[in-house]
Amino acid sequence: MISDIKKQKGFTLIEVMISVLIFTLLGLGVIELVSSMVSTGNKTSVFLASSDQGRKLSYQIMNELRNAVTASTGAYALNLANDQELIFFSNVDGGTDIERVRYYLSNEKLYRGVVKASGSPLIYNLGSEVVSVVQNDVANGATPLFYYYSDTYDGSGSPLTQPVNIVQVKFLKLNLQI
Repeated sequence: MISDIKKQKGFTLIEVMISVLIFTLLGLGVIELVSSMVSTGNKTSVFLASSDQGRKLSYQIMNELRNAVTASTGAYALNLANDQELIFFSNVDGGTDIERVRYYLSNEKLYRGVVKASGSPLIYNLGSEVVSVVQNDVANGATPLFYYYSDTYDGSGSPLTQPVNIVQVKFLKLNLQI
């Protein structure tokens, strides 16, 4: 009778519990692996989208600067040149008027403010500035966003020191870290 019991085929309770535990651990490992792959994919997608936005923004800023002109009030084309802020005058909306454009960095976001000239005589009412976020997740911190160079700049050398004399500025470097 004892020999008949030993000949029966099947799993013992301990073997079944160990098998269930192993399959559970393998299943959890697969779930974690898939979750990690999806999370990494999402982070990469967000990073690539931010980088693409940064490239488009850089192109926009440079185009606006290349089209900078004397303000409607007669002010010089470049109004302010700081490490984290740039103000200039350019026709950015395609109309006939020249707008005051301000780019500035605050709380890891790059903002763009635009003021249209109004009144007679024309003035730029800073209270009517329309501000929008143009880039999130800017990681410059204390690193300057804008570098300014004189007409002697040949691709190497130091930028102008702050405070910058705007009349000396001939070249600008945008250092946008995302």
